[in-house]
Amino acid sequence: MAYFKIKEPNKDPKWIKEVDGLNGTITFQNSSDGAMSRDSGFYADSEFQFLKFHFTEKYPELKYMKIDYDSW
Repeated sequence: MAYFKIKEPNKDPKWIKEVDGLNGTITFQNSSDGAMSRDSGFYADSEFQFLKFHFTEKYPELKYMKIDYDSW
């Protein structure tokens, strides 16, 4: 499984919990426990690119987002 982790410099990491595409919002959490996940490979890569393209203007911290395969 793949998780979406944001690690900004000098800040604690956070993970994406939920994406609301209808309202254009993202919910973050401070733990990988219960974080949004995708199957590794195509699905994770596609979601990663979608989030970067559509949400980075509203959530600039997404420029630090990485796919995290080690949370579980």
